[in-house]
Amino acid sequence: MLVVETNRYFLENSDNGHSPKREVTEAEMFVFLALTLQMGHKVQGRLEENWTKMKQLHAPFYGQAMACARYYHILRFLHFMDNNRNGVDRIDDRLWKI
Repeated sequence: MLVVETNRYFLENSDNGHSPKREVTEAEMFVFLALTLQMGHKVQGRLEENWTKMKQLHAPFYGQAMACARYYHILRFLHFMDNNRNGVDRIDDRLWKI
């Protein structure tokens, strides 16, 4: 469901569906979720520091698993539910889609 909704949101919000970026696959979504969980166990100031090349902070795990730009792409379009589903408009409840 995450893959389907993320791809739907990507196609609806990326230059009329035409973009050089490809749609997210199920395997990529699993890697994205694993990296996100792993980041909770590591202390870094900013998200992109997980992909740093500085010797004292370098963790090759992140770069080998997924490119930083791809991680940000998935993060930008991550969606759990179709925005237009059943015409529901719940401004009062910000978590209704989750």
